[in-house]
Amino acid sequence: MKLEAENSSVIFGVDQSKLIKTLKKLKSYGPSSFACITDEDGNYVQVAGGRVTCFIERYDAKSKKLFRGYHSNSSTNFEDGTTLSFGAGSVQLKKDEWFNIDDVIEVFLLFNKGQSLPEGIYWREINAFNKQ
Repeated sequence: MKLEAENSSVIFGVDQSKLIKTLKKLKSYGPSSFACITDEDGNYVQVAGGRVTCFIERYDAKSKKLFRGYHSNSSTNFEDGTTLSFGAGSVQLKKDEWFNIDDVIEVFLLFNKGQSLPEGIYWREINAFNKQ
């Protein structure tokens, strides 16, 4: 596994405590606002934002498809189309696509262990040309 975070060194073979520490430092307005963990096959999970304003995406290398995470607990703070700005740009999100960092940490830890991702997080296919 390879962990990359904005303005940080790449970490190969990341352990649980370093993974958690890296993700907890993320802030949409800070020096580190996104991170990605990639396996040997090119599959990855990425996050942008931080604390209570995150979104999660995963890439399936075999199908070459990108998916955005969502859940049944829609945000009451953000409406569909609210923009999350971070170091790599900005993305409009649906109200069910907002996550807190604890959800993100769970996804990253399971991915890092090669385990199934949480059942309470669903994945909708997206592509670069279709703002969701």
